[in-house]
Order: sequence, then C-alpha cells, then structure tokens
Amino acid sequence: MKSRQGYKGYVIEARSDELRDGEFSAEFSIEQHDGAGVTETQFYLPHTFLSQELAIAAAIQAGQQKVDVGFERGRGVASG
Repeated sequence: MKSRQGYKGYVIEARSDELRDGEFSAEFSIEQHDGAGVTETQFYLPHTFLSQELAIAAAIQAGQQKVDVGFERGRGVASG
C-alpha cells in the first residue's frame, strides 16, 4: 500500500508491506522538488504495525516530523 501527501513544500510518500506474521512494516520517502529536479530521501521505521492503515499513518507522521526538524537529504536512514 502507498500514500502520497504534500507537506510544507515537500512530498511524503508512505509505503507499507505485509510481513509473514501478519504485521506490517513501514517506510517513507521525502521528495524535494526544485528547478534541478527531484531529490528523494528514504527512511525506514524500525517498528511493525498491526494494520496497513496504522503503518501508513505512522510513516506519514514520521515524515512530517522529519520535515519539521530538518533532515540530511539524499540518504537512506532508519527513523526511530
């Protein structure tokens, strides 16, 4: 499952995948669009979630928090 949302000039794309035990993992990317193109930075949430909806909501919230506090662009990192 995937969800895209604009936030303070960025685009947050949240993704979830079902794991073998019926729980879901979550990850997100933050896209910055400018005249030079798009810079995408990926993050992975270390926790699992009981539903896709919870995983997507957590990824969107984590993405908003990253934008609010600032983040190193262009790298993939764990978000905890």
